Amino acid sequence: MSDLNYFVAGRINTTPLDFNGNLEKILVLCEKAKQKAHKLLVLPELCLSGYGCGDMFNHPELLKAATRALLTIKYSLPEDLTVGVGAPLLGNDGRVYDGYVMIKKGRILGVSVLHSLYNSKDARIRYFSTSFNYDLTFAIGSEIYSSQNLFEVDGHKVCVLFNDADNKLAIGCDLAICPEANRFELYDAVEREQKLVVLSKAIDAAVVSTNLLGCESGSDIFDGLSIIANKGVLVARSSFLSFKRCDLFNANSGVFNYLSEYDTIVRAVALGQFDWMLKTKAHGFALSMSGGADSGLCATCVAYGQLAALHELGYDEYKSLMEGLKFEVPPMDCDEETFIKTKMMKEVLITVYQGSAVSGSVTRTAAAKVSENIGARHHEWSIAKLVEEYVSLINSTTPGDDLSWDRDDLTLQNIQARSRAPGIWMIANRYNKLLMSTCNASEDAVGYCTMDGDTAGGLSPIGDISKSRVLKINQHIADDGIEVVSGGLKLNVPNMSYISAQAPTAELRPGGEQTDERDLMPYVILDRIHVLHQEFLRTPQAILDTLVDEYSSFSREELLGFVKKYFGKFAVNQWKRERGATTFHIERSDLNAKSGFIFPLLNDGYSALLSELK
Repeated sequence: MSDLNYFVAGRINTTPLDFNGNLEKILVLCEKAKQKAHKLLVLPELCLSGYGCGDMFNHPELLKAATRALLTIKYSLPEDLTVGVGAPLLGNDGRVYDGYVMIKKGRILGVSVLHSLYNSKDARIRYFSTSFNYDLTFAIGSEIYSSQNLFEVDGHKVCVLFNDADNKLAIGCDLAICPEANRFELYDAVEREQKLVVLSKAIDAAVVSTNLLGCESGSDIFDGLSIIANKGVLVARSSFLSFKRCDLFNANSGVFNYLSEYDTIVRAVALGQFDWMLKTKAHGFALSMSGGADSGLCATCVAYGQLAALHELGYDEYKSLMEGLKFEVPPMDCDEETFIKTKMMKEVLITVYQGSAVSGSVTRTAAAKVSENIGARHHEWSIAKLVEEYVSLINSTTPGDDLSWDRDDLTLQNIQARSRAPGIWMIANRYNKLLMSTCNASEDAVGYCTMDGDTAGGLSPIGDISKSRVLKINQHIADDGIEVVSGGLKLNVPNMSYISAQAPTAELRPGGEQTDERDLMPYVILDRIHVLHQEFLRTPQAILDTLVDEYSSFSREELLGFVKKYFGKFAVNQWKRERGATTFHIERSDLNAKSGFIFPLLNDGYSALLSELK
């Protein structure tokens, strides 16, 4: 295709089931595309319904709403504009299909539907049929359509490709459209980009791909990546993990730089948090700020999200969104970072340091310093008397046989964590805040958390990030800040050094000697086992052999002990993972009990495999 400005990609931050809201954004983009003289607007997969509709995809009213919205687009489009829209379609076999509809004003050119689940491992396996056949038809209004991949659009041969299984169909076309609903996953974007460039070379034509954007339904975050390639050359790459609600991207948009790994992770979490706040209509966030690595990162991501939203949306749109949540947004009379820290964060985030009898000054100082650095409203109180009263109550049930640290270590640790939950929940309830849990992927794997204690909350932002990576991110934040724009605007949190200088500790046992790694094992080992098991499905024996090769500073006996401890704890703590707050999908070794690594709640504890370890 000689004129790459003939087409334009659209990105939409969707909400599942919100046909009115999603449709409104689509029509706005149609008008903008027309104004910019584009002839073809390419939208993402399932952008009309949202991707995360779950079992509602099979509900008759959802399918009727999808049809009504498609017909509204058909009659509302500007003249001389064609649009490709992703929507669920009901086949004449009674099954629901992942569809893509090509529409001109007053006319539907045709429909294409997903043929196979080739190379796919996500929710579509459950919600969409694989029983495609060429006798399938789809009714939209009074018209009946068969599925097709090739369309004639203004004299151009346009092909719609859902996945690699369809690529051969694009040979001889002028333009291949690759609509996407790919959830964010670390390292995935570069692989997707490379495949699209290779595809454009293989078919000797232009390729345009556009993905859903934002955290639409809870756990999955969509990166909004749009790619234009032509005959083996990358022409344009959109911004990544955008905070915009909808926008256009064309061949003249340029090639945006990716952020570094740590900046990208923070941006993904922050976008998820921001969308949760908007879509639940919450007045910001509440956080039990322990002064440790996890709570420090959760708090910083909130500040980053506010800064990124302000920068990308501009003051007027940011103000409109925040006022819709009943925030007071003052005039902007300073730079963006200062505005967020001094004007907004005191209303957006409340942090509380809840000290106990065994808490130390180091964590207390760290909690205050980081909260101060990002501008959060910070409070301190003690739970010592609450803990004493609970201990006294239990002691009264066994006169002369009081609780002791020698015998009741776990009981006495857990009551401290649980005593912190009611107060921070009251803060969240009183001010309509989203309460964040601070569990990470490493703790999740081995159950190193207290149910109804540090797991309290509705959202666990970093629950899919390994602890060794959390520590590296925090050090990066302390040393360099976090980039909002590659080579440009940053969020600076130098006080994160108060956290990064500490050894991670639950700080629940007296004596000041407790650390996470003493309780468990070195995080680098724990996280390596986690990846080898969940991502590569290695057996305990294979994992042990790999660790022996990779970590010569530990003896085989030490590594054997680590492997046995990991699998023993992993096997018995699935109930915690199933009860945990919603996490964002970040790493491939995701332990999310609903959409990540699925594991039986009742199991043999790996007894057979562990007994054979050598």
